[in-house]
Amino acid sequence: MAQTLSDVYESNVLNTQSHGRWEAELRLGYQHNGTRTVLRDCLHRGPLAVQRALYPEGGVCHSHLLHPPGGVVGGDSLNVFVEAKDGAEALITTPGATRFYRSDGRVATLNQSLKVGEDSRLEWLPLENIAFPNAHLVTRTDIQISSHARFAGWEIWTLGQPVSNQAFDKGVIDGMTTISIDDKLVLCERLRVNPATLQHSAAALRGYPVVGSMFVCGDAEALSELLKSWWAEQDKPKELELGITYIDGLLAVRALASNTETLFHILTECWLRIRKHWTGATPDVPRIWRT
Repeated sequence: MAQTLSDVYESNVLNTQSHGRWEAELRLGYQHNGTRTVLRDCLHRGPLAVQRALYPEGGVCHSHLLHPPGGVVGGDSLNVFVEAKDGAEALITTPGATRFYRSDGRVATLNQSLKVGEDSRLEWLPLENIAFPNAHLVTRTDIQISSHARFAGWEIWTLGQPVSNQAFDKGVIDGMTTISIDDKLVLCERLRVNPATLQHSAAALRGYPVVGSMFVCGDAEALSELLKSWWAEQDKPKELELGITYIDGLLAVRALASNTETLFHILTECWLRIRKHWTGATPDVPRIWRT
């Protein structure tokens, strides 16, 4: 049977790392210099980096998070630390999906720590994670937000390869996200994925291969009502289910979908309305998403 491009690329990544693993760390610190937000601190070890700071909308600093190997395999360890210091405004995204390839028995780990200081705004909007069949990984995301800050961030998982009808029929994802506001724990959410959780169950993923969560802090109760009103007026895509919840100063938007494009589009529409509510202006969608 002929190999697909994804099969060839996955094989190349596995061969490159057959005798080792990637250990990477990236630390980013954003600060307002009186005119605009600058990336004041940028320290990296291993294959994690950011491109130069971009300013497509004035003083907001846009950064593209890069992982040059292009994929994560068993035994890899990626660690990202981001701090938006008082008054900073930063948007972080990625130029492409992050791929977690099948494991040879080892577990990959992804740790992310995000801190948003007083009167700052951090938008954490990476493209999707793709978990290939038989991927084994542990993810931990810790978000600490000042009650006088604004935060919008999402996480999107594509399980298996839906386009080529390859289900996530083997493998495990053990994910956890914690969010604290003024050092008070507001949310602790687990994402435990294995073949059983993809079945048609109200307590699982109901057979959907794509799952996404978006969390927002900053006038969250008003935003909850705004998004609920907007969603009530939409023609609901048959391939998507969406829930909007307000939790103790935090807005949670959760979605299940049959394909990544539909879910990404809906979360993008939510983000555009959130930003307009915050600033009075609708931002342009980052150009990197259209390339």
